[in-house]
Amino acid sequence: MKFKNIKNYLNEKITNSWYKNAEIDYGITGKFLDCEAVENDLLIIWEEMGEKQELIIADFTEYTPEQIYNIWMEMA
Repeated sequence: MKFKNIKNYLNEKITNSWYKNAEIDYGITGKFLDCEAVENDLLIIWEEMGEKQELIIADFTEYTPEQIYNIWMEMA
């Protein structure tokens, strides 16, 4: 799995699905900002209600982009 594919997938799901629905349902705004590989870990950076948030997922290459998104949803 190419890193660019993971980045594009997370951008699409976090910005255009999760936060689009969260804004409609709850008035919560947010968007995907970036992600970067730090050795075997993935650092996901996003913004919610104007505040920068970060999450690290260990051994991210073991997961599909969908699994990474699901982990983000559970932890965010």
